[in-house]
Amino acid sequence: GEAIRLFAAYAGLELEDVRFSSRDEFQKLKEDGTLPFGQVPLLEVGGKDKIPQSNAILRYLSKVAGMTPEDPVLAAKVDAALDAETDAMVGPLVVSYTTRFGIDLSDQQKNRRMQGNQ
Repeated sequence: GEAIRLFAAYAGLELEDVRFSSRDEFQKLKEDGTLPFGQVPLLEVGGKDKIPQSNAILRYLSKVAGMTPEDPVLAAKVDAALDAETDAMVGPLVVSYTTRFGIDLSDQQKNRRMQGNQ
């Protein structure tokens, strides 16, 4: 969510930043299907369309702000930079949410992975 808030501020876009008051509030929205993929962030557009996933939201906002390069090669390079950041976060994300990915690591294994040791 922070990258989205930062980009919106940089681009001069106003977004309503809604935070959960409790885990129960999040869980309810997840269970009732309000959150596509059961995750946040989520951008609601026009009160009806929902855009999940940080990178999809960033790409959408870039287009809305007129900041997406028209040149397809340059646009692909911007996408590559965004995707490289995502790749860099995959390891820590998987270690932090092992059960979500069906992986059962001991605390010792998690600590070793977070430190970059195999």
